[in-house]
This record gives sequence, C-alpha cells and structure tokens, in this order.
Amino acid sequence: MRHTASKHSEPLAWTFPSLYAFFRDTAALGLVLLVAFMCENYPLYPRGEKVWSSDMYWSLCLLLLVASLMTMRKGKSTDILNRDQTEEWKGWMQFMFLLYHYYKAEEVYNAIRIMITCYVWMTGFGNFSFFYIKQDFGVVRFVQMLWRLNFLVILLCLSQANTYILYYICPLHTFYFLLVFVTMRVFPRSNHGKWDIRLKLIAVALVIYTVWDLFSGSVFNSLFSPFLGTAPVIGAKSGTLWEWYFRTSLDHWSTLLGMVFALNFPMATQWLTKVEERPRAHQLRVKGLTGLFIAVPFLWWAITIFPKEKIEYNHTNAYYGFIPLLTYIYFRNITPSLRAWHSGLLHDIGKVTLETYLMQHHVWLTSNAKTLLVLLPGAPNCNLVLVSVLFVYLSRYLPSPLLPILPPLVSCQCS
Repeated sequence: MRHTASKHSEPLAWTFPSLYAFFRDTAALGLVLLVAFMCENYPLYPRGEKVWSSDMYWSLCLLLLVASLMTMRKGKSTDILNRDQTEEWKGWMQFMFLLYHYYKAEEVYNAIRIMITCYVWMTGFGNFSFFYIKQDFGVVRFVQMLWRLNFLVILLCLSQANTYILYYICPLHTFYFLLVFVTMRVFPRSNHGKWDIRLKLIAVALVIYTVWDLFSGSVFNSLFSPFLGTAPVIGAKSGTLWEWYFRTSLDHWSTLLGMVFALNFPMATQWLTKVEERPRAHQLRVKGLTGLFIAVPFLWWAITIFPKEKIEYNHTNAYYGFIPLLTYIYFRNITPSLRAWHSGLLHDIGKVTLETYLMQHHVWLTSNAKTLLVLLPGAPNCNLVLVSVLFVYLSRYLPSPLLPILPPLVSCQCS
C-alpha cells in the first residue's frame, strides 16, 4: 500500500485536523465507489464488446517496454529480489494481466497463467520471510494483511451487489496468506530449527497433496462443501465450490514453493555473494554453468509444456509453473547492476496492483469485466486512452483514502 503522507499513519485523534482528514478521505473513497457504481450500472453510452487486435495488443506491449526503459533508475539495494525489483516485477505482470482482459487475449492465456502463479508464489515468499525474520504473529500484523487484501473488495461487493468469488484474486491471496500464517504460527519455536521447519513444510506438502491431488478432489469437497455452494452465482457459473477448486488447484503448490524458496533464500544470497567476490572469469564460469543448468529445463518447458491448449495446460501449471518463475529470478538477478536498476514506471504500477485489479471490473471494463466502458463512442483507440486515464487515476488515488480508516493497522509495509 502506498504511503504518500506521514499523517496517514497517525491514529485517528479527536482534533479538528484529524477529523477533517478522516471525513475528507472517507468522502473521497465514497466518491470513487460512486464513480465505479455509475460506470457499472448507468454508463453514458452502451457498453463495448471486447475485440482481439493483435496489432494493438503487441503495440501497447512495445510501448510499455520503451516507456519502461526510459524510466530506468538505480535503487539503493543490490539484494536479490529487493523491494524495488519486486514492485517492478508486479508492475509489468499487472500491465499484461490488464491488457489480457481488455482485449480478451486468449492467445497469451498460458503466459498470463504463469504471471498469476508468480503472484501466488510471492505470497508464500514474502509472508514466510516476514514471519521468519520478525516472528510477529500478533493481531495487528494479522489484521493488517486481511485489511489490505479485503477492505476494498468488501466495499465493492456491497456497493455492486457482487459475490466475493468474482474478485477471485483477493480470496486466493487471503487463503494462501492464511496457509502461511498457520504454518508459521503452529509451534513457532520450531521455525528456526534446522530440521523442525523443514518437517513443518513437509507436513504442509502432505496436506496440499492430500487435498488437491488425491482421491479426485473428494477431500477438497469434504473440507469446503459446508461453506461453499453448487448453485450458479455471479462469478461462478458452476457454483462457488467448483470455482474455488478450479482457482486454488491451478496454483496449489506455488505458495509452498515460495516458502521453500524463502527458507533457502539466505543460502542463495550467500552463494551469490561469494561468487561475486571471485575474479570475473570465475564469476562468468560459475554463473554461466548455473544459468545453463536452469535454462535447459526452461527450454524443455517452453517447447513441451507451454504450447499446450488452455485446458490441457491448466492441468500442468501447478507442477511446472515454477520453472519459468525461477528462470526469471535467476537471470533478473545475475549481476549487481541488474539487481540495482529498475523501471520507475513499472515500479509505480506495481504499487497499486490490488487497486487496478479490482477497479478494472467496473471502471476500465464493465459488466464485471465482460465488456468495455465507453466514454467516446465510435473512437475505440481514443476511448481506450480516456478510460485508461480515469481508471489509472482512481486506482492510484485509492490507497490514500484507505489509510485513515484504520491507521494503526496499515502503518507498515505489507508483503
């Protein structure tokens, strides 16, 4: 969540400036929700249909690449997966994710699927790292994350009369955050034992395997059927039980793999540090051989797995999605310069991924992301520019009015 002003991290006080800021930002939040409601339910012009345009899609991707390179800047950290880099990573994936929805770009579905895998993997990596280092299992941190992930989506559900499952990314990340929290909260003293924490992760792996991979989903149905239904609802034509199984099964190993990576992250950092202390020729040899070791399975995946048809590919994603993910991490961090530099544009986009994901349903798109918002009829490209300006402005503005509602719980950065 963005923190644009220090006053937003101050608890609400019974003073005129504090109350004024509270009601001003609460009113602004209400205005944003009103705009989304009007765009969704009372658009100025008939909604537009999504039209696949290969030229426009790839032209916009090229434009993003050029703009990203023009906004490159050097950060303060050269750590692997430093904060600037992960924000950049989320930024370019979010752009591709949004563009996929706008143009209904089924041709790139498999690539988008990998990007969602990366998001879920980050949930495991970021939250495991936090709990491992900070050892903070208090109510404040717990509510921080639930607040961050769900406050806006709950308001949209109420104002748009929608179901929670429609905005599936939010329940998905909430669920996998809870998985990490429970993993680290149970027997917390064992989190730093060399074998204890590994035994915990093995136990989690056995649970995941039992729930999603054994007995054709019967264990999953037994666990979730008391809470989820089979009747068609908004966002789940086959019922929330099936929709939840589909969404979770696509990446049911990703969060655990993120936790495993986080556990071994210090060793990976230490290895890279030692390599980079050696002469350049030694660095090139070690990094080159390691890169070759990583590139070979990636090429195999790219040739045999990635080209599969959508339905067939979905069956493989949970088991092979980590291959392109780890390949990207390695080559993105292979030198100190690559780790230090990042795109300012993508970094800024990455800060509001949750807001842009949610608001796209009703402001950039309409009909719960099934059609296009039209403000300039008859001029699709100019309309794209106009609605994008509105969409980006509202999405970037949203974190600010969210902050004062519960300041003490959002005053620190969340993974």
